[in-house]
Amino acid sequence: MDHDTMRCAPVAVSRCEDYDETLIEEVLESHFAAAGADESYFRGKRVVLKPNLVSAKKPEYAVTTHPAVVEAVYRLVKKSGAADVVLAESAGGPYSAAFMNRILDVTGMKDLSDRTGLRLNDDYSGVAIPFAEGKKLKNVEVLKPVAESDIIVNICKLKTHSLTGLSCATKNLFGVIPGVLKFEMHAAYPDPEEFCRMLVDLNLSLLQSHEVLNVCDAVVAMEGNGPTHGTPVPMGCIMTSKSAFALDVVAEHAACIEGMAKYLDIAAELGLVPREIDGVKVINCKTGQIVQKKLTPPDSKKMSFSMRVLTGMPNLFGGRFSRFFEPRPSVNRKKCIGCGNCARVCPEKTITMKKTKGKKLATIKRDRCIRCFCCQELCPHGAVDTVKNPLIKLIH
Repeated sequence: MDHDTMRCAPVAVSRCEDYDETLIEEVLESHFAAAGADESYFRGKRVVLKPNLVSAKKPEYAVTTHPAVVEAVYRLVKKSGAADVVLAESAGGPYSAAFMNRILDVTGMKDLSDRTGLRLNDDYSGVAIPFAEGKKLKNVEVLKPVAESDIIVNICKLKTHSLTGLSCATKNLFGVIPGVLKFEMHAAYPDPEEFCRMLVDLNLSLLQSHEVLNVCDAVVAMEGNGPTHGTPVPMGCIMTSKSAFALDVVAEHAACIEGMAKYLDIAAELGLVPREIDGVKVINCKTGQIVQKKLTPPDSKKMSFSMRVLTGMPNLFGGRFSRFFEPRPSVNRKKCIGCGNCARVCPEKTITMKKTKGKKLATIKRDRCIRCFCCQELCPHGAVDTVKNPLIKLIH
């Protein structure tokens, strides 16, 4: 897809109050037609379905894409005569059969596969794809079934996100990078803005050789400390677009958190998407207006006007000034059980396990923490909080 086509890609939006497979299939059938993805789009093509399966959480927690949405997409793609359809994802952890099988089981994807025949990926190798035009990303390794597909159906979940502000279509494609390589990417791009530039490059690298259709599950969204420890919130909405960036502009507007996703600023600077909702073509398939539901942002993104001014001075004192005020992850000692998962996933290896009063607890070395919030995202017990500099209370 060229840049002009991407910039003009419409976003189809519909009300959808519950996870009824028949209703969702009807909604998505109208969406696919509106987005220019009719039956001929899929016929004879190799299609990979890429949901958000970041961790082993049941669907009701709104951490992962609901299986009813995946099932509806699968049925439509199969009905359109796709040559092959496979579900592939790399969750937050090692990219192995044992690890992914647990994820697929808990999130309901295994049951979906058993009922419908949807093939689950069992090839855990990666393929490097070059991207000469990348500003930050010149080469990236992706899941083999993704690399070998013709069409990627990116089935994301609308959630707030501690690092990027928003987890939706653009961020969901980060899951095509296998296992622990994702942690290496966090280490390679420790600055949030640089990480967001990498996300834009990743999306563009996939578009150079693939068709990408983005579907957003916002029937129930997540607010607060997403993407894994926020609060489920009924939003009653499904969105579809060939442009991940355009879909995310609409999602940001629907969640009343406009301006929070830095990667959308970058995409707009590159001419890939209008930054404001008024510039995006929205097709309301089942309702007369965009559904809006104000979502509480992550603790790491909650700032007063004064704090935004202070942290907007990135170069003062060599960048140390703004870093001094930035929120950071902190281990909640009452919740920590010493499993060590945070230490394993930390890209900078700043977390160690230490015995304190006979109990093994995680300890974060603050001076080396890059504030990627991987520890918070992937802690299975929600034992990593976001804390602010004490001076913020005085400013508030």
